[in-house]
Amino acid sequence: MSERRPFHRVQSRTWWARKPYLAYTLREMTGVAVALYGASLLAALVCLWRGPETFEAYRRVVASDAALLVHLILLAAVLWHVITWFQILPKTMPKLILGGQLIPPSRVTAVALLFAGACSIGLLAAVIMIGVLS
Repeated sequence: MSERRPFHRVQSRTWWARKPYLAYTLREMTGVAVALYGASLLAALVCLWRGPETFEAYRRVVASDAALLVHLILLAAVLWHVITWFQILPKTMPKLILGGQLIPPSRVTAVALLFAGACSIGLLAAVIMIGVLS
């Protein structure tokens, strides 16, 4: 009697770079950019907590051309992450029915993006107003 062996499908090392998986892979990799940007903001808060000299040193580092380039790349990755996150939203939630009509997934995505944009603009306005008043 022969021993049963499990079936192992041969898979190339670059399976993640093919068409159906590439968008998913890029979206998941942008999660790392979100974490890096969060770590940058946390470092700013720690430097602010340690005192004016430390925070000024942090500001000098962030004002460099290299840091500006890194932040622009991180911003692009975070924006891609946000957009794709809201594109996935209608696929992960129950169907929305309003007035007996099914709301299309594209409308759910558009409303969510508009709401996120409005919240971001509101937060930016609040930060600017606090800076102007102080």
